[in-house]
Amino acid sequence: MEETRTGGPSVVWAGPADAPTVVVLDPAGVGVHGDLPATWRPLTEYLQVMWCRLPASEAGEVDEVLREFEGRAVPVHVVAGAAAGAEVGELVKRHDGLITSVQTFAAPVPLGHPEVVLEVLRELLEHGVEPPAAPTGDSPAPQKSLLGDAASALRQSVRSLFTRLADN
Repeated sequence: MEETRTGGPSVVWAGPADAPTVVVLDPAGVGVHGDLPATWRPLTEYLQVMWCRLPASEAGEVDEVLREFEGRAVPVHVVAGAAAGAEVGELVKRHDGLITSVQTFAAPVPLGHPEVVLEVLRELLEHGVEPPAAPTGDSPAPQKSLLGDAASALRQSVRSLFTRLADN
């Protein structure tokens, strides 16, 4: 089992580089095949998601990931499984001023669970996080609602998954 958790990439990411960022510290090691969990993928239109698979990570690798955001004008939010333990607190101390918020989730709920994703979106909204507006033509594009659009995308993704499962 441990070999399965440590195999594969240590960091998986997707989303626009100039978008608000969520760094997920996953002690369970989901994403072995190089993809974000399906529940997180719809959010990558609005957010950059960096999924750090802790069992596959080398010492200091998460610090390297966070240093990528130094000097960028994007909020960085950390989401962690409670099994990440004291490492999360130490990480926040080392990157004081860079990390906007931290959320931890206790087992047995996996970080890829839709309720976790919705809670992360709520936390981002509480911190006033919105994705950058993408202008089109001469008129500015209306600002997307992070919670509304991303939650709708998540619900649609989950709904289509359940439909596919019911059809099989």
